[in-house]
Amino acid sequence: MRAVLERCSAAVRGKSYANAVVLAAFAREALGQWIILLDLRQKVLGGEKIPIRKLKMLYDDHELKQTAGMLSFTMTADRDTGVGKLIMSRIMAVPGTDEWKRTDDALKKLHKLKARRVPQDRHKLRMLAMYIDPEGDDWNRPAMRISRADAREFIEDARNDYAVQRLNGYNNFQEDEESELFKALEQWSDRPTLPLPPGPLPF
Repeated sequence: MRAVLERCSAAVRGKSYANAVVLAAFAREALGQWIILLDLRQKVLGGEKIPIRKLKMLYDDHELKQTAGMLSFTMTADRDTGVGKLIMSRIMAVPGTDEWKRTDDALKKLHKLKARRVPQDRHKLRMLAMYIDPEGDDWNRPAMRISRADAREFIEDARNDYAVQRLNGYNNFQEDEESELFKALEQWSDRPTLPLPPGPLPF
């Protein structure tokens, strides 16, 4: 995924913002697919039979893969907006005070709302970035609809997701939690090592 993210960065530098979003979206879906497969593995070990048609349905569900691959997301806003003021209030408030608790509770609610919306929003952005389709009285033109800011946020979020999974998943299974999988991976002689995620991408 690191190589894909670096290509995304190059696409942004070349002002191919739509291409960058599509590449990052498919990379995150591949990450989500891996997490889905780990979950299915547990079910199979528990005796459940997974029909091929169900597996295909899971593979074809782009929003589901976006959801599974969403291991983190950021919440940003201009300081003059309501959300921006709330974030600043939370940062400036003294921990434990009434103001801190109030802003913390409000941000947690916003976080939950965004978590439900983000996978669908990401899928929609990928569709906008990928297809030239009729839209109203005109056509959707990805090169005109996807901005540099869209691409940058999309890629940075994908980079964060990859970093979380690399740290807590594939490279660091705990033997007591996933003993069979741990042993199988340990015995895989040519098992690839996931490279470190790139640093903050230069745009």
